[in-house]
Amino acid sequence: MLDSTAIRMQAAPGRGLYESFYFRGTGADGKHAFWLKHNMLRHKGSRDVRLEGALVLFDRNANKTSAVYSCEVIDAQRFERMSHQAIDWEHVALQLHNGSSVQIGRNYLSGHITGEGGSARWDLQVQRSGMKLMPFPHESMYRLPWPSNKLLTCDCHVDFHGSLWAGELAFSGRFHGMNGHNWGTGHPHCYAYANCAQFRGRDSAYFDGFSAQVPLAGGLVVTPRLSVGALHARGQWHIFNSLRRVAGHPVRRLDDYGWQVELSNDSHRLEVDVDGASPQELPWVALNYEHPDRHRSPIKSTKFASLKLRLLRRNGEVEDELFSDACELETLLPANRPATEGYVGVP
Repeated sequence: MLDSTAIRMQAAPGRGLYESFYFRGTGADGKHAFWLKHNMLRHKGSRDVRLEGALVLFDRNANKTSAVYSCEVIDAQRFERMSHQAIDWEHVALQLHNGSSVQIGRNYLSGHITGEGGSARWDLQVQRSGMKLMPFPHESMYRLPWPSNKLLTCDCHVDFHGSLWAGELAFSGRFHGMNGHNWGTGHPHCYAYANCAQFRGRDSAYFDGFSAQVPLAGGLVVTPRLSVGALHARGQWHIFNSLRRVAGHPVRRLDDYGWQVELSNDSHRLEVDVDGASPQELPWVALNYEHPDRHRSPIKSTKFASLKLRLLRRNGEVEDELFSDACELETLLPANRPATEGYVGVP
């Protein structure tokens, strides 16, 4: 059984690798959202590990985001000592030299960071559902070199209660969202990724999916757009990840602020329409991700995209329709270049 919370950096000493263990939540009133990221990065050819923390807050009414990012580089010996104290991503307590601190437990998240964007603090009680999602069709794909980036949803439905403060924004109350875990030797060449845990009138529904082009032969060529998705509705999973179909799913739209795809399996089709409008209409953030090979790519994200899902049986009969205004949409386009030297970019 694949361990969704294992710290992958510990098992890959000396390799170029990135890892992210993150949480996102949206308030029940749909006005506020947060994105809490715990990252690690080791460059190719280096044994040092860069510990990164970021908190991004989204205010829908004011169409505003505030992001704080902190980073500390530690050598291999210190990372090994710290690794003995962290059993996995659900048992982390770090106090860093730059004054930042991070605690991750089964039932709480807390921390304080200072760096780019000012200061941030969070203190959240956590209630987990235990519902996991492994998007790749075979567990071996998480152990083999390809694909170079791995992703898991550790928990599809997480309830948060507490307070968050980052830069100029501060929220408190109850939030609902998810817990994700990504790692790999490099990010995809291009992708759109969406997840949603809050649908109108459908508290238990969940959607997760992506379309991506993945590098091959050390980045000399890339795959066609490979599309995968999963929908949990009315107590049943609908999985669209067959390897013989992923390259054939029609991608109708993939740009900075939107994604449309049609997924299919042996019994159903799923029409996915994610629209993030624009940064003039919704709060977006751009973060400059660094790859293990030291290249940097801006990713753009909002937590307030609209989502329309239409589930059809193979005979064309509509089985279900779902709607949300609290969908996370994240995009990376290879033509985009970082506009700043910092972690926080321009959406």
